Amino acid sequence: MYLDIHFPDKPILEVTFLSNSDFYSISFQNNNYTIIGGDKDIAGNLIGIAEDNKVYYITTYDKRISYISVNISIFIKQLLLFEEYANTNNPPENFRLKILESDANAFKNGDTFWSEICEELEYGII
Repeated sequence: MYLDIHFPDKPILEVTFLSNSDFYSISFQNNNYTIIGGDKDIAGNLIGIAEDNKVYYITTYDKRISYISVNISIFIKQLLLFEEYANTNNPPENFRLKILESDANAFKNGDTFWSEICEELEYGII
């Protein structure tokens, strides 16, 4: 399905990816998603691709869906950008701007995957 995508082989922001042969489909809140990964420590926190190719963070225990990215390629680039950013002394605002450059919807409605990550960066949690 996503054979041309090179997924990171180590966790970044606790996100891990399944191998292509392990992807599976779920129906959640009246939408269908292909599950490609999730949180390495929390089984119910999933990374899913919707039928429109947008990527979402799905938390099954509280039935919450948060927008991540416009597509999986951009999400992987964003994760790698975070990994690169984490090894610098740049202020969190710079990272936020870089994410916005790759996806104008990354912070839309304030309750997205990247809005939570940037808030944690700004508070020094990560």
